[in-house]
Amino acid sequence: MDADESFNTIVVVGDDRGAALKGVSATLQKAGFVVVTASNGREALDRCREQHRPVDLAVIDTAAVGIKALEIEQQLHEMYPHVRMLFLSDDNPETIHEADPSGHVRRVLRKPYRRSRLLGRVLEIMEQPKVMRA
Repeated sequence: MDADESFNTIVVVGDDRGAALKGVSATLQKAGFVVVTASNGREALDRCREQHRPVDLAVIDTAAVGIKALEIEQQLHEMYPHVRMLFLSDDNPETIHEADPSGHVRRVLRKPYRRSRLLGRVLEIMEQPKVMRA
């Protein structure tokens, strides 16, 4: 993905911690992504429904309140079949694995992480085909 492509890429970021939401959003905006923010999973889904163009990537904190991360993923795939997912995760009860039986692109970034690692992971995800084949 080159810089010109990132300017057309819509990323929804969902995190219930204001500082984290701001940090992730700022990192992605500086890289040229169009960022839509939400303070929880339900709001992330609502913000996606408001978009006039497809959302390309969802960066969701698995600890964000409102709805389970895998439910967010399922509903996002119903809206945007080719949306890619990046879950920001620490040790929480909902374990998320990168392997997705449907072939969709799903990655997990464990906390804590550096902003450079976040951006690297996002760029890696965006290089993946929209739907991976097993």
